[in-house]
Amino acid sequence: MPDSSFLTVLGRAPWAPGLAAAADQHAAAVRDIISASGLPVTRATLQDYLDGFLEALEETGWRLGSRLDWHAQRVLAVQRLIDGR
Repeated sequence: MPDSSFLTVLGRAPWAPGLAAAADQHAAAVRDIISASGLPVTRATLQDYLDGFLEALEETGWRLGSRLDWHAQRVLAVQRLIDGR
């Protein structure tokens, strides 16, 4: 799994209106995915989803670039859900 500096970088990302809208869409999609699996949407299930997502990214060799691509937006959205923001 990527180290915590990855999430630190994402947590400091500027919240332009477009990024906020994208994060909201990702958050809704993740809540739907977890609910569809029959699990409640809790901090624990969100963390499990995030851990699996990060592991899958690592397996593909994905790295955080200078732009917040789809993958980074998804990570940021889930982390914000976990943090209760």
